[in-house]
Amino acid sequence: MLRALILIFTFMISTVSFAQSLTEFARNARSLGMGGVYVPFVNGADAVFYNPAALGKVQGLDIKAAEIGVSLNSLSKEDIESLQNFDPNDSSTYNSLFGKRVWVQATGKSAIAVGNFAIGYLNDIETSLELHNPSYPQFETYFRQDVGYYLGYAINIAPGTYLGTSVKRVDRWGGVKQELSMTDVSNASGFNDIGAFFDDKGQAYGIDMALATTIDLPLLKPTLALVWQDMGNTAFRKTAGSEAPPHITQNLILGGGVTLDLPGLDISAGGEVRHLLEPDIEAGKKLHLGAEISLPVFDLRAGYSQGYLSYGVGINLFILHIDAVSYTEELGAYPGQAADNRYMISVGIDLGFDADFKFTDNQGKRRKLKQRR
Repeated sequence: MLRALILIFTFMISTVSFAQSLTEFARNARSLGMGGVYVPFVNGADAVFYNPAALGKVQGLDIKAAEIGVSLNSLSKEDIESLQNFDPNDSSTYNSLFGKRVWVQATGKSAIAVGNFAIGYLNDIETSLELHNPSYPQFETYFRQDVGYYLGYAINIAPGTYLGTSVKRVDRWGGVKQELSMTDVSNASGFNDIGAFFDDKGQAYGIDMALATTIDLPLLKPTLALVWQDMGNTAFRKTAGSEAPPHITQNLILGGGVTLDLPGLDISAGGEVRHLLEPDIEAGKKLHLGAEISLPVFDLRAGYSQGYLSYGVGINLFILHIDAVSYTEELGAYPGQAADNRYMISVGIDLGFDADFKFTDNQGKRRKLKQRR
C-alpha cells in the first residue's frame, strides 16, 4: 500500500509541475478559509473560474501566472506509523489500517484577463485510499484528474451590474471508485499498473453564467452575485476506456458580501447558499459564511461551512502570495455525520496593471510603482 501511495503522490506532483501550475471544482485556499465563500469577492483573472460576471470589473491587465495548491486530510502520528510499517504480505501489519482514509488533492491554474475578457487553465487531481472489509481486505480507491480550458467574457448591463459567461472544455480521467484487492496493490510495480484500473476518460464542454452587482459607496462596497456553474450539467463523451466518466453536476449559487475599504485595511464579510437546484442535499451543507481582514502584508480569515469552522491566513509579498487553511469537509448526508479534517497550502504569482500601467497586487489594490521596462 505504501508503495502505491508513493506512486500516486509522485504522479500528482509530477503532473502539476509539468502543467506549471479542477470535488466542488478546484476551490482555492482563500475561499476555504472564508468558509467556502468566494463568488462575491473574487476579482481579476481568477473570476473566469468561479464568477465570470466579475470580469466586468477588470481594468487594465491581470495575470495569474501560476497558482499551485496541495490539500490533504488529517492523519494521526499512529496512522502514519501504520502506513510506514505496512506489509501487504503480513496481515498483522495492516489490521490497524481498516477504516483509515488517506485523501490528497493537488490543483494548478493559470489565467489572463484583459478588460472584460479572460482565458484560463485548470489542472485538478484528487485521490483517496481506504482499506476495508476485514474478511476479504480491499482498498476502496478513488482517482480523478480534470484538465480545463476556460474562455470568459462579461458585459456591463447597468451601473455596477455585469452579466458574464465562461465556456470551458474539460478533459476527465477517472472520477469513480474502484475496489483494489491486496493482490492488486502488492503486484503493482508502477503507476501504470494502478492507473489501469482507472482507464475511463472523457471530454466535455460546459457553460457557466453569472450576474453580479456592486454598489460603490465611499467606504462600503456591497456585492450580490448569482452564479450558475455547469448549466444543465456538464456531461462527458467517452474518449477512452469502457464508459464515460460521471458528469459534473450543475451548481446554482447565490452569494452576497460587503467590503469595508479603509486606508491600509479592508474588512470583508459575506455568505453563500450553494446547490440551490438540488433539494436532496441537506440545507446545512449548502450554507457558507466567512470573513477576511486584509492588511498590507497579511490576510486573516475565518468561516463556517457545512456545520464546521475554518481558519486561514495569507501572506502577500509583492507579486507572490502564500495561503494556508484548516477546514472540515462533510462526507456524510448532513453536518456532523462524517467530518474529514483537511489542510491546504497554496503558492501563487499574480501580476496586475491598471489602466495607467501601475502595479496592483493580488487583491486588486494599486501599488504606487511604475511598470518595469
